[in-house]
Amino acid sequence: MPDLKPTLNEDHPSPAYHCGRLMAVFAQLQRSALGDVGAGVVQRYFAAASSTPSLVLGRLSRLSQFHLDKLEGGLRHWYESQIANIWARLGDSLPRTLDLEGQSLFALGYYQQLAHIRAGKSGIAAEQKEETRNE
Repeated sequence: MPDLKPTLNEDHPSPAYHCGRLMAVFAQLQRSALGDVGAGVVQRYFAAASSTPSLVLGRLSRLSQFHLDKLEGGLRHWYESQIANIWARLGDSLPRTLDLEGQSLFALGYYQQLAHIRAGKSGIAAEQKEETRNE
C-alpha cells in the first residue's frame, strides 16, 4: 500500500474539509497525550462527526483540553496552534449535517491532515529535542 502524500489544502473552501482536518488533529493529539488507547477518538466519533459535525466536534474540543494538559512545551503549543488555525478557517458556524459529498470532503480533509502530520513528525521530534537542549 503506497504512503499517503501530504497534499493538505489549508485554503480549501469547504467547511466539511476543515471539520475532517480538525478530527485528524484531535486524534493525533490523543495519541500524543495517551499513546495507543485502543478505541480512541476516531473509532468512537468518526462516523458521527462526518455526518453531524456540529454535534461532535464541540465535545471533542472540550476533551482535547484534557489531552493538551498532558503535553508540555513545544508539542502542546503546536497542537494548540493547529486547532486554533483550523477553527479560524471554519468561521462562525459548523455545519449541522453533511450530505454524501460533504462526508467525502470530511474524509479527504481528515486523511490529508493525517498525512501532513505524519510527514512532519520528524520536524516535531527535532523541535522537541532542540527545546530540551535549550532548557
